This record gives sequence, structure tokens and C-alpha cells, in this order.
Amino acid sequence: MHIDKPIVIALTLFVILLLIFFLVSPEYQKFKTLQAELGIKKAEYNAEFDYYSAIAQSYNKLIAYSKDIKKIDSALPSSPSLGKLIYNLQDQTEKSGLILKSLFLTKGLNSTTKEGVKEIAFSLNLIGNYSALENFISALEKSSKLFEITNISFGAGDMSSSEAQFQTQSIYSFSMQISTHTY
Repeated sequence: MHIDKPIVIALTLFVILLLIFFLVSPEYQKFKTLQAELGIKKAEYNAEFDYYSAIAQSYNKLIAYSKDIKKIDSALPSSPSLGKLIYNLQDQTEKSGLILKSLFLTKGLNSTTKEGVKEIAFSLNLIGNYSALENFISALEKSSKLFEITNISFGAGDMSSSEAQFQTQSIYSFSMQISTHTY
């Protein structure tokens, strides 16, 4: 039996084409699909990596500013302690050279503004000279707490004229309204 070479070559090429079409082509399509999915996954990974990298950078910035954040938290505390606040005011008056006659809470923690910030207001009656009052106001400005002086009034002190002769500075009676805030 004699087989014609061109027919064998044609049949072989036909079988090879069929094998390519039915075996290799589906695998090639799977490969292309997987390659596209891999590209999508890489893009998702890069986006998540950038996102978490940005979060890490923000966290590192917050750590670097932790002292400033603590100052802000102490300036606007979330739960103020009236005892600490009153002690702070008493301490500042003594350090400034003023005498605290009385301290009244005029607006407590119940007063909330529309932004959710609560206002606490005090009325202080003080005795001292003008430079001591200036020192007290300066100490309030430098304080980590945010104090707002809403009203200051002053009058003559309670000294007799003979005591006033020996004083180099005049003693006055001050009345002051101070408010602070919390959230």
C-alpha cells in the first residue's frame, strides 16, 4: 500500500489545526482571562497599598503632633472636671498676686450650643492691684485651656485712708466673668 505524501501532509496539518483549535485555544483563552484578572488584582493591591500607606503616613504625622493634640484635648476636654477647673482658676489668681474673694458658677454643663459645644461660665470677685490683674489675664491667655473673659468691672478697694497712704499701689476690687468650653 502506497500512501500519497501530499494527502498525509494535508491530513496531519488538519489534525494539528483541530488539536490547536480544541485543545490549545481554550487554554490560551483561559490564560488571557487569568492574565486580565491578575492585572485587575495587581491594580487593586496597588490601590490598597497606597491607601494603607497614606493611613500610615497620617498616623506618623499624628504621632509627631501628639504633644499638640494633647494640648488641644486639654483646651477642649470631652468631660471637664469642675474641680480641676476651679483649682486652676484659684491657682492662677494666687500666682498672679490676686486674692479670690468668691467664685460662682453662672452657667454649668447643661448649656449646650448648636454645635454640641458646652459652655461653662464663672463669675469671680478678686482683690488686688492692676498689675496683678494684668498678670492674671496674661496667665489665662497662656493657659492650655481656652478661657474667654466676657466682662471685667472694677472699683475702689476696701482699705481705709490711713492704710492707703502707706501702699505704693492702689488695691482694687475686680469682678470678672470668664467662660470656657467643652464638647
